[in-house]
Amino acid sequence: MGNVAYAYNFASAQVKRNLSPGSVVITWSTGGHQYTLTDDGAGNLTGAGTGTVSYSNGLIFINPNPAPSPSDGDYTIEYEDWQGQTKLTDQFTLNTGPGTDTTFSPATAMREGSVEIRLNVQRITKQWRYKDGSGKADRTEYTSEAITITDDGGGNLRREKGGAVLGTVNYATGAITLDARQSYTFKTYEERPRYFNGTGTYWENDSDTAVETYAASTASISWTDPGDPVQIRSTTRPIPGLTIDLTPTSSRNIVPNSVLFEINGTQYRDQDGAIIKNWSPITDTGTAVGSIDYATGLVTLEDYPANTPTNTPVTLLACLTTLDQAPANRSIFRTAGAPLREGSLIVNATDIEGNQITLNADTNGNLTGGNIVSGFVDTQTGLVTIEWADEQNANSVPVVPSTVRYSAVSYTFLPLDADLVGLDATRLPSDGRVPQFNLGDVVVVSNTQSQEVVTATPGQVVTFGRQNQAEVWVEGANGNRLAADQYILDTEAGTLTFADPLSLVDSEANAVTEPLQVYNRVEDMGLATDVQIGGQISLNIPLSQDYTAGDTIASAAVLYGDLRARAFNAFHQKAWGGTWSDDLIGDSTTAKYNLVSYPIEVTNQGAIKERWAINFTSSTSFQVIGETVGVVATGNVSADLAPTNAATGAPYFTIRKEGWGSGWVSGNTLRFNTDGGQAPFWVARTIVAGRAVEETDQFATQNRGDAD
Repeated sequence: MGNVAYAYNFASAQVKRNLSPGSVVITWSTGGHQYTLTDDGAGNLTGAGTGTVSYSNGLIFINPNPAPSPSDGDYTIEYEDWQGQTKLTDQFTLNTGPGTDTTFSPATAMREGSVEIRLNVQRITKQWRYKDGSGKADRTEYTSEAITITDDGGGNLRREKGGAVLGTVNYATGAITLDARQSYTFKTYEERPRYFNGTGTYWENDSDTAVETYAASTASISWTDPGDPVQIRSTTRPIPGLTIDLTPTSSRNIVPNSVLFEINGTQYRDQDGAIIKNWSPITDTGTAVGSIDYATGLVTLEDYPANTPTNTPVTLLACLTTLDQAPANRSIFRTAGAPLREGSLIVNATDIEGNQITLNADTNGNLTGGNIVSGFVDTQTGLVTIEWADEQNANSVPVVPSTVRYSAVSYTFLPLDADLVGLDATRLPSDGRVPQFNLGDVVVVSNTQSQEVVTATPGQVVTFGRQNQAEVWVEGANGNRLAADQYILDTEAGTLTFADPLSLVDSEANAVTEPLQVYNRVEDMGLATDVQIGGQISLNIPLSQDYTAGDTIASAAVLYGDLRARAFNAFHQKAWGGTWSDDLIGDSTTAKYNLVSYPIEVTNQGAIKERWAINFTSSTSFQVIGETVGVVATGNVSADLAPTNAATGAPYFTIRKEGWGSGWVSGNTLRFNTDGGQAPFWVARTIVAGRAVEETDQFATQNRGDAD
């Protein structure tokens, strides 16, 4: 592709005070020789290379020849700087007339190289020009920039060293003549008709030039007194990397991973923003020696041969650039997967005015949102067609093509293995999906919010900002829940009041640590009168209050009707061998428990679905065994038996001591069954295939009931 000249620059911002013109000397060593650059008093560095000096702010830019490597050590910089304490400052009004100079005369002397002027200019960054006859006004995007103008020590005012002369300064009188505005190039996007059929339009990239305008009417100026003292100083700075401009004649962006160049027989290439050498085609890796800025085309090498002459050619072997994208009136694309779930497609884009556009597909495939002309998605094929703008719709605006993004849910159908699923797959729909909500289902709409109480005080009132809480609990930082008797809940007012006195303990007297989180849940329960495939559910009742989007849950409730706990199927067995049977095995016992006068007592809170065995270990003592819970208690005939259900704090059942007769021997067993006051159910959980991304996972179910 040819040779590219590269520039080796070093900018030093360590000298923040004014420098004396002609005082800067820079030395370095490479290849066993010492080289020098000296300041000519007019802002230029001459000698072994080139460079510039900005006297007013102490910035030094150098381009040494030959160029040293970072391994050669440091630069030595000697200079004379201003030692005064206060700079002189003033403001003056800019002459905004086109092509006219601004003058300013403070009638005070100024030190050479100390003048600094700050002001703001305005430029056009982009302009969209519509086709003649469209009825639309051109759109223009502006930007403002603060610029700094300094003197070069020779009476000239410039934006940068070596730049155009924008004015002059008389150091003896301080008189300033200045026009800081310069010409520049900006991008244009022009809408043009499609000539091949006479209908429709397209956009074409172009550029234009203009002259800056002042963004503010005043400028600030600072300078130093020529009579202030100065001092000779010396410092060192490390040798930086080598800077190469790969696109000195182009403003286009470089396409990543397309660059290959050569210096002195060594090849370098870019790899995701890094510059590497000694690349291996086998491992696709190499040694990182620098970086690249794809927007500016600048390459910085930190590792390169020392004593390199600055006229050494850079052979550019490959470099792909790209134009900025022109606005688009229409987008056509196909989604990565198909078929799509109806109503799941969402398209996002940014128009040429910077506005965000969000389009949503309905169940029929139509896209709505923003001022688009039309949009449609074929859910079977995933083909999306959007017309963003046209001449007839004055409110429609083209979009930037690279900003168009979409999200959608697509279906993938797999055959189901009945052994893996655990049920007969022939009863499932062909795609394996089962609706969670159906017409007539009971739906619970709930919302849980939390408030932090850093330090709880006796009698403190926490206001929820809503009423009719279905559940409230207080949880400490250690995960323990505050005992319910340590606060009073008023659901009509929507408040919680801490007890007075207050003990931060849970129901088992374990400590609850602060800060506390106070959770409150509100809910409504109703019948689903309409269920749409897009996820909309209609209820037969209005919601009692507002529910916030994003953290509100709709749950399906499984109804079982009236339920209650019971004890049943009691019988006596002379010898029990651990077989759980609902029928007597072998002989009955001589001793009996009086089930008529003293029936086995159960409650809805404590009873569970279980088969129990009261197995005697002597003539008076026994152990309580459950088929699934194992041994839960021991007892004797002289005391009531009430083993505790640890999950609820209530007994599984209660057997009164008066019901035991006499004549029991070791091995005798009283067998009976219990049912709980809740219905059993199966939970089938489906997890999307893929690698685990969470160390732990959990879900929750809730048993609900009403008591008359």
